[in-house]
Amino acid sequence: MSPNPRALTRDIVTPVTVVAFVVSTVTGVMLLAHWNAGLVRFSHEWLSVVFSAVAAWHLFRNWKAFKQYLKRNAALVAFGVSLVASVVITGMTGTTSSANPGLIFRALSNATVDAAAPAFGLAPGDAVAMLKAANIEASGGETLQAIGTRAGVGPAGIASLLAAKGGR
Repeated sequence: MSPNPRALTRDIVTPVTVVAFVVSTVTGVMLLAHWNAGLVRFSHEWLSVVFSAVAAWHLFRNWKAFKQYLKRNAALVAFGVSLVASVVITGMTGTTSSANPGLIFRALSNATVDAAAPAFGLAPGDAVAMLKAANIEASGGETLQAIGTRAGVGPAGIASLLAAKGGR
């Protein structure tokens, strides 16, 4: 006996939807709290895409029922209010900045400790001393990239250490 394609689809789509929704929600809260450790942003963005794709598939599969649902006044009001709230919140919190964090980080990674230290609120000598106190060999003329590669933490590890110690 062959499996019911509708039940099989439901058996696959429902768990994928639940997981994508839960992870997207948790990572969204983490981003809101500015806890961007590890793969939080990456997971949030891509699992939100998965969730959206599954939601679009669900809407397509249930279009007749959805059209019936939108004939109810309460549903139309809820749809309209949530749409307007989303646009208003996005407008209030969005930015039109053309700053590119990747380019900024690359420039910082390629800067010497002497040049990068003030960005962390540190004097160059203090930055070198902090790195040495963390058992990371460094000199003011070396780039964060070179120091991080040698220490096995990468430039982000060095920048994070300086930012945490420098108070910025």
